[in-house]
Amino acid sequence: MSLKDKYAIVGVGYTPQGRVPGRTALSFHIEASANAVSDAGLRRQDIDGLICYRSFPPAPGEYPVTPYLVSQSLGLSPTYMSQDAN
Repeated sequence: MSLKDKYAIVGVGYTPQGRVPGRTALSFHIEASANAVSDAGLRRQDIDGLICYRSFPPAPGEYPVTPYLVSQSLGLSPTYMSQDAN
């Protein structure tokens, strides 16, 4: 598949870094994703794809963060989801 004449709108979302009491890995993913959507000037309904970067082992008592869990938590219905790492 060629990417010629295709477009992507990208936004950036930051969150606090390090150990933050009372926060879960999922809460950081959701906050960063919501901030990125806002930074790109989009609404959640505009999102048709989601790529999450790298999966880290879950902290004790937490579930692994997956693109499906992030999209479900944000109320997205993307047609494409992936998880990537270098």
